[in-house]
Amino acid sequence: MPPIHADSGYEAELTELRERISEMGRVAGEMISNSITALVERDAALARAVIERDAEMDRLEVGTDELCLHILARREPIATDLRFVTMALKIIKDLERIGDLAVNASERAIELNQEPQLGTLDSLARMAEVSGGMVALALQAFLAGDAEQAHEVIARDRTADALYAEVFRQFLSHMMEDVRNVQRATRVQAVAKYLERIADHATNVGELVVFMVKGQDIRHRGEIQGRRVPHGVLFLCVHNSARSQMAEGWARELFAPGVHVTSAGSQPASQLNPYAVRVMQEVGIDISQHRPKHISEVALGDVDTVITLCEEEVCEDLPGILRRETWVFPDLAEVSGSESEIEDASRRVRDGIRARIEAFLKPEREDAADSNFER
Repeated sequence: MPPIHADSGYEAELTELRERISEMGRVAGEMISNSITALVERDAALARAVIERDAEMDRLEVGTDELCLHILARREPIATDLRFVTMALKIIKDLERIGDLAVNASERAIELNQEPQLGTLDSLARMAEVSGGMVALALQAFLAGDAEQAHEVIARDRTADALYAEVFRQFLSHMMEDVRNVQRATRVQAVAKYLERIADHATNVGELVVFMVKGQDIRHRGEIQGRRVPHGVLFLCVHNSARSQMAEGWARELFAPGVHVTSAGSQPASQLNPYAVRVMQEVGIDISQHRPKHISEVALGDVDTVITLCEEEVCEDLPGILRRETWVFPDLAEVSGSESEIEDASRRVRDGIRARIEAFLKPEREDAADSNFER
């Protein structure tokens, strides 16, 4: 609970600030919901109404900004109050940007509603529920000073990322089926990207709440801890059935929340290697629900780092890649011997991949991780 101040005027200003931020959150939530409803129900009038509310959001931003500056100048807050007001100034920007993204989604809805619908929008609607829920929970955490709720918001960002990847794949397949679908499909993908960015802004708010409550700045925590954390990593191997799948499993376990992780191959197998699934389960990581994927199914806009785990895989023309590495490990499909010997070989690959990922995250590679991997 926020502290109650003896100065009734000061307390009234802080109460007004909470109410204004709550109002911004309410308007942002309605704009998100209505923008997707306008698309799903093909309601152009509702989409235009969302666009018109952008001016309301802008007025709220300016007024709340002014109130924050007034409190800072006149009341000279300290400790908890100072963190609350300064975090409010940052959160206002996130909320205003969320409103802008809802407007962008409404503009795409108007364009899409002028043409026949392409495919189902169930995943997109679910994504809007998740992103909108994250915004509501983040504001609730801020106003209540609840760090646990803030951490829950941050954790939900993975769900939003997964839904974005699902929508991207779904509409990529429509583009591959018929080139005439490209324009509509890319517009739907754009809406999904807006929702993914809304989830990112909610995550920003969650991180600010943790700082406000605990005094711990967890933004860019991988970099702050001396680690090199990418935005998104794609693990490549020709068949995407064992090595790259194990790497994806380890990365999801070891990377900081918010890093987009996926794997793929140029010639994906029909199923995962059962030994890879088994040895990963031994260390508490379940990849049994993964499936081999083609590179074309990956949302490359979320990837800035590519790590290849076999010599055979070559993919030179991926756009937007800032960093490439090659880690060569034995192909489990070619390992022969008894079942226990194959399992042992699979464990060595599993442990070798973990060592490489841990070294990848450190400012200086460990000598052991840089040495040649042996069977």
